[in-house]
Amino acid sequence: MRRLLSVLFVASCVVLSVSGCATTSAPPQTRALVVEAEPSAALEAGVAMLTARGFVIRRADVDLGDVEAVLAVRPTLDVRYRLEATEQGTRITLSGQRGGQPVPPYVFDTLLIDIQERLGELP
Repeated sequence: MRRLLSVLFVASCVVLSVSGCATTSAPPQTRALVVEAEPSAALEAGVAMLTARGFVIRRADVDLGDVEAVLAVRPTLDVRYRLEATEQGTRITLSGQRGGQPVPPYVFDTLLIDIQERLGELP
């Protein structure tokens, strides 16, 4: 009986010590841009831009306007490309994580400029 209690105590300590190590990451920061193009054209331009820069498209949902891509560098760069139809046009939102940490929004500025150029909407 005493041995069973000691085994249970040790197992409980191990479980508590491991669960105490779990941390939550901060929510990703986003960078957004509204373009005049239709969502389908903006989606096509975004996927073309990501693949031209070496990203691998993990998932693309045309109906939801949602693309997930990854760049195989160390640490990996995960990018989410979302589209939303608005009255002003199509809102493009980029967010991402590098090594499990949110990527600062300014990192996406060159990607958004590339998309604007592909759509012929540079200022």
